Amino acid sequence: MKIVVVGSINMDLVSHVHHLPKAGETISSHSFQLIPGGKGANQAVAAARLGAHVSMIGMVGTDENGTTLLAGMTDSNVHVEGVKRQGTTGMAFINVSDDGENNIVLVPGANELVSVEHIEQNLALLEQSDFVLLQLEIPLDVVRYVAKRASEMGKLVILNPAPACELASDLLRFVHTATPNETELEILTGMPVRTIEEVKAAARKLLEKGPKRVIVTMGEKGAILVTPDQEVHIPACRVEPVDTTAAGDSYTAAFTVGMTKGMNEVEAATFASKVAALVVTKQGAQPSLPTIEEVNAHSF
Repeated sequence: MKIVVVGSINMDLVSHVHHLPKAGETISSHSFQLIPGGKGANQAVAAARLGAHVSMIGMVGTDENGTTLLAGMTDSNVHVEGVKRQGTTGMAFINVSDDGENNIVLVPGANELVSVEHIEQNLALLEQSDFVLLQLEIPLDVVRYVAKRASEMGKLVILNPAPACELASDLLRFVHTATPNETELEILTGMPVRTIEEVKAAARKLLEKGPKRVIVTMGEKGAILVTPDQEVHIPACRVEPVDTTAAGDSYTAAFTVGMTKGMNEVEAATFASKVAALVVTKQGAQPSLPTIEEVNAHSF
């Protein structure tokens, strides 16, 4: 089973702060790091470290950050022949508070240059895959094109709809599994998500737009898996969070890997919860992503 990730590749500029700044507030950082990130690259590296065969399609700049990011993905056994170099590498400015919360400002850079033409040049990677992972940090018309082509090829399309925006059925009907968090689900459906029952209702509304399965990630409250036939609450694994960056990315990747290993959807979602729990116990996006050996060695 092979996975192709089509999406963003960023360098994360991470400031560690005592608390997240309010509007108009200036605060000092007590440490700073440059860390490989981007939702697409995070998912690719997460899946590869969990033992999957993963190829990446995306764009980095011709700058030093691009070189560093390509080397990092290669070191994690991600196949990068689908990554093109042009312009300036995308960046994400991330503030991480002492209690593990974060906020993020994206500078798309080369990610905005990912085009339908670039995808067409790499259709062989889609054809050779079994699962195609997508997010929303590259142009939406490209995401729509990939979802349609992959679906027509018989591939299972998994969409992590982040950063969230309103999505029409001309994209969602090609999606097999959507993995929003609560905030993203609210934006996608316009429905409240304050309680578990409201989350389930909103997930059912999203199902009506096309996906065959919706998994809503809710941090310490676990995840809700909703299909036309069932609603299952997957409890979160109890850990002390340090940094929630890449938790959602790792969840989506781990769920996909679980499916490639023959797990049923509940087993895959439970496996993904374990992986995401390990991720939030460490600092940074890609540095926090565990190997399959680390997951298997941990008892929850």
